[in-house]
Amino acid sequence: MKRPAGLVRAALGALLGSTLLGASGCAVLEPRVVRSVDGVASEGRFIEADAYALYAVAALREARGQWAEALDLYQRALAIDGRGPEIRARIATVACKLRQVALADRSFAAAMKADASYGPLWFELAQCRKLRADIVGAQSAASEALRLDPERVEISLLTADLAEQRGDQATAWRMRDALATHAPDSFKAQEAILAAAERASDAARVTRARQALADLRRRSATASTARGVPGALAALERGDVTVAKQIAERLLGADPSNGDALVLALCAADLEQDHAAFAQLLQQARDPGTPASPQVLGILESLLARRVSAQAGQLVRPQP
Repeated sequence: MKRPAGLVRAALGALLGSTLLGASGCAVLEPRVVRSVDGVASEGRFIEADAYALYAVAALREARGQWAEALDLYQRALAIDGRGPEIRARIATVACKLRQVALADRSFAAAMKADASYGPLWFELAQCRKLRADIVGAQSAASEALRLDPERVEISLLTADLAEQRGDQATAWRMRDALATHAPDSFKAQEAILAAAERASDAARVTRARQALADLRRRSATASTARGVPGALAALERGDVTVAKQIAERLLGADPSNGDALVLALCAADLEQDHAAFAQLLQQARDPGTPASPQVLGILESLLARRVSAQAGQLVRPQP
């Protein structure tokens, strides 16, 4: 019997040690999975709920650097749902980190066969090739990732870094300067621009990037501890989604890796049925971040236990 499709999104919220806050009234989002290729939107698929429970916890392990454990969980998820590219792409990514070259190559190839239009696959392939010092191959994969997902900041930054490694400074800076203009509120973009400018001893760009970061931190300072996670939870409990969303955005602005803030932002997007915002948050949550608090992990355990099985809930618990 099929499990509720909403669990897919609930479990996916665990990617950086976070989950949707079912206990605070967050009605798990059940959107279409939409991808954009050359400006054309197309619908994707959901992963089976039992597989996603494993997938979500595997991602927790991966974010903590527990790659061997993550690989085992991803492979168990694949045994349940082997249809799409998503799980295969994560297996390939972790295998690459573990220097398991044959497994990584085999999994990347299988993911491409399943769906070559899956953007994250090409981004991870570019990262893997960069790790292997295959700069030309990495650039090719990054270009395809950029074509499939032109709005993702991390892809543009990777493409710029690869251009710099090839000695193409003009292309590298063209991409970074474009990000400075089109993603001015991205901490990740401004920090990367600052690092590149310091490497290049580019005083003007260093000054601009430092000023941009100072402005971002100043705007984010209003997300004080008193109006942080507790304030957002209180807002959700009284049904004030707007305030909860504002607090979450400020927390993420101050610390893009904040797992609890990601939970709150996802929950606000869920309650507003804002599919685009929900998908964008998930796309941004690919790098390891600060694990969510024990309270949130407890909510994840309860949610998976209720929607999937007690065994699925227990997967969230820290392993000895």
